[in-house]
Amino acid sequence: MSDLAEKVAQFPQEPGVYLMKGEGGKIIYVGKGANLRQRVRSYFRKERDSRYQIDFLLRKVRDIDFLVTTNEKEALLLENSLIKKHKPRYNIFLKDDKSYVSLKLSIKHPYPSLTVTRRIKKDGALYFGPYSSAASCRETADFIYRHFRLRTCSDREISNRSRPCLEYQIHRCTAPCVGYVSSSNYRAQVEQVRLFLVGKNDLLLNQIREKINQSAQEEKFEEAAHWRDLLEAVQTTLEDQKVVRHGGIHQDLISLYEEGNRGVIALLSIRDGSLVDSRYYPVTLADTTGNVLKSFVSQYYSLDVFIPDEILVSTAIDSSDLLSDLLTEKRGKKVFIRTPQKGERKELIELALKNAQSQFARLIDREGGMVDTLKGLQEKLDLSQPIHRMECYDISHISGQKSTGSRVVFMDGEPDKNEYRQYKIRIEGQPNDYAMMKEILGRRFGNIVGARHTVPLPDLIVIDGGQGQLNVVLQVLGEMGFSHIPVIAIAKGKGAGARAKGVWEGKKEEEIYLPHRKNPLILKKGSPELMLLQRLRDEAHRFAIKYHRKLRDEKWEDEN
Repeated sequence: MSDLAEKVAQFPQEPGVYLMKGEGGKIIYVGKGANLRQRVRSYFRKERDSRYQIDFLLRKVRDIDFLVTTNEKEALLLENSLIKKHKPRYNIFLKDDKSYVSLKLSIKHPYPSLTVTRRIKKDGALYFGPYSSAASCRETADFIYRHFRLRTCSDREISNRSRPCLEYQIHRCTAPCVGYVSSSNYRAQVEQVRLFLVGKNDLLLNQIREKINQSAQEEKFEEAAHWRDLLEAVQTTLEDQKVVRHGGIHQDLISLYEEGNRGVIALLSIRDGSLVDSRYYPVTLADTTGNVLKSFVSQYYSLDVFIPDEILVSTAIDSSDLLSDLLTEKRGKKVFIRTPQKGERKELIELALKNAQSQFARLIDREGGMVDTLKGLQEKLDLSQPIHRMECYDISHISGQKSTGSRVVFMDGEPDKNEYRQYKIRIEGQPNDYAMMKEILGRRFGNIVGARHTVPLPDLIVIDGGQGQLNVVLQVLGEMGFSHIPVIAIAKGKGAGARAKGVWEGKKEEEIYLPHRKNPLILKKGSPELMLLQRLRDEAHRFAIKYHRKLRDEKWEDEN
């Protein structure tokens, strides 16, 4: 919880969607907020929602990520889209097939009509939306009926009517049912509606504003309030949003945000018009922006990943036509690589760039805090050299059977999974943790002696255990000539302040054992230094158990 609270403190104060992830990175809850930092931090306050469901959810959360949007409306629609895609276990209200309302313009009919619908079909009609407020959407539809005078009757009614209805009498319809308006003139009405719904006609909005001013000057305040409410409803309905589009294609948005020689590449995935996923890649810039993006695109799509219809990049890349042809050949369908300069595609790229910038700021904040943490840990452990590479070792077995060990490496405070190692322990049948630890360390550091290539040595070795395990490590390293490597052991305490159940008087905090020191070092509960060691220890424990379970499952399959 402390790790997550620290991470959330770096979230941007902008509207967006947050994704709570459980074991294995699976999304278990999706939420939205007008201020992401403020909304997600509310989960970690003492005075937070006291409902049992909230505490239960937080116990399952292992990581929290976010997606920045332009406004709250985008956040609401994106939340709905992500819930429908990922079906998070702990989202309740939006998991069914219901969706937000849209406006449907049935242009295939000789006399098209405008209707409010929640169902999107491939029937040749034009769909506008979706819109987050059903009430505002219906008010806007009513506004269009009054000002553009489209028919409101059904297709069956229009084919059987012999005289105009009341809508014609009150000047809200041009009566195409009885031929009072030609097909071409009615189509002109429909075209005006289409332009209005795509936001290219401000005339009517200005007319509403004039009505408000006129009513206020005539002291018709109730009428002015009516026009004011209508203006808000129309603006709410037509507010721009880019995260969900009807009839959209498959797109990938790739933007690079850079400062100095560092940056973050954001890759946002849009499928059928809906934003469904995002990934971020920190990069060190040793070339021009265009070449960095070109290298990323060519490397990323050479993997076994989905290739979309269109790839939008924030900066033009060389040989984009050649790269497009290669991706087209691989996919078997035309793939376009574009660098938009205006319009909706430009807005999408800017959204990706905004998320890349937020992730970069978060990365810098985290690194700055980690530098201070590593320096503080060096001082508390009284080490002469800075800490860059930390290695932690752990063992997992059941009564000596299927024994495994793990090595986890943190570089500058962050996991370096390429350096992780799993050990299948050769000692079987005896639950001797000391002997197993000696075997692992012997295999790790024995490989260094006489090695042809330079093998990196850790600046600090962390052992999951107490004084006994520490002595074993010191003995092994001394025998191999590596006694100069600093070693500590961290033991799980019991009771308040520790990560274990039960109560054991006299041992309430995590204990850090140091060489040549009788009493363990007690770091302040919740301190960044202690949380870093706990995170390293817990990761080694998780990695060892994962391998142990794999071997145990293989044995069960062989026996059955």
